[in-house]
Amino acid sequence: MFRATHTPPLSVLLDDLLTRDLDGIAAHLGVNVATLKRWKQADQAPRAALLALFYESRWGYSLLETTAHNGALYARQEADGLKRENAMLRARIARLEKTGFFGAANAPVMAMNF
Repeated sequence: MFRATHTPPLSVLLDDLLTRDLDGIAAHLGVNVATLKRWKQADQAPRAALLALFYESRWGYSLLETTAHNGALYARQEADGLKRENAMLRARIARLEKTGFFGAANAPVMAMNF
């Protein structure tokens, strides 16, 4: 989940948007233009509106991209670890098949000396 704990002031968020169309911004936020102008004059808005504008700004895009990049790196590291574990288990099976060891079914595998 993406989280924006601190958002810039409303004036900074509005200045960072690609559009200056107050009608479009108000429609995006689900308010009328008069409300948006009142918020702009006070340089304050409800948190939901600030978050909606935050994710349309460069900071929001940066946060989303960073989170996606870190998630991809984590997935790659996990996949590499599982590949190494798979290779180790295949080598263990090959060695057991080669030696022909068929001891007790509940003999600990890790305790065997390879």
